Amino acid sequence: MRLKNSMILGALMLFMQCAEKTATDYTIEASFASKAPVIDGKADEPIWQQAKPIALKENRSGKEVLEPGLQTHVKACYDDSTLYFLFVCNDPDIWAAFTQRDEYLWEEEVVEVFIDVDDVPETYVEIEVSPSNVLFDSYIVDPENIDVPATARFNLPRLKTGVTVQGTLNQREDLDSSWTVEMAIPFEDLATATTENVGPETEIKLNFYRLDKNQGEEPTSYAWSPTGKSFHKPSVFGKLVFK
Repeated sequence: MRLKNSMILGALMLFMQCAEKTATDYTIEASFASKAPVIDGKADEPIWQQAKPIALKENRSGKEVLEPGLQTHVKACYDDSTLYFLFVCNDPDIWAAFTQRDEYLWEEEVVEVFIDVDDVPETYVEIEVSPSNVLFDSYIVDPENIDVPATARFNLPRLKTGVTVQGTLNQREDLDSSWTVEMAIPFEDLATATTENVGPETEIKLNFYRLDKNQGEEPTSYAWSPTGKSFHKPSVFGKLVFK
C-alpha cells in the first residue's frame, strides 16, 4: 500500500510539473520595428505584416476558439524605446458604454495585457482598452486581494492607444466584423524599484486577455495562457522574446 501511494504521489507530482511547464512555456516573439507604427488602431504598417500572431483561447476550458467570427489574435513589436502590441478582435456585436479613464472596463468588452518586468510575481502592470479607446491602467501588488480604487490611481504617463472598429459601435442590432487595438508602451513607464532599466534585454513576463459580451449570448473570456477563472494568475504568465 505504501509503494502504491508513493507511485500515485510521484505520478501526481509529475503531472503538476508538466502542467506548470505547459502553462509557462508560452512565448510571443516581438519583431524589431525600424520605423515605429503609428498608434491609430490600423494594422497597415509593414511591421505588423511581419510580426507573428498568437491566438487567444477560451479561458476556462483552454480550448481553441474555432468560430472565426470570435477569434482574437495578438502581435508584438518593439524599438529601442517602446513596446508595441496589436489586438485584432473578431466580434459580431461591438459596444462600450464607459467613457472615462479607469472606469471598470472589465464589466463590458475589453482587451487586456498584464506585464511583469521584475522577480516579484505578485506585482505587475495591468492595461485594458475598450472598443471606444477608453483606458484602464493599474499596478497590481496583491492579485488575491486587489484594492481597485487604489491601484487604479496608477497611470502610465506616456502610454498611447488607438482603436478602429470594423462595424458600428453601440448599434447592438446590426452585425459587426472586428475591432483593432494598438498600444505603445514606453519601456521607461514599466520600470520598477527593482528593475530600473527596462528594455529588450529585460526578461518580460506577460499575458493577454479579452472579454466579449455579445447581445443574447453568455459572456466569454479569452486568454493567451488560460487561467481557468480569474485573469490574475501570474504563475501562468508567458514570456516575451525579442527578435
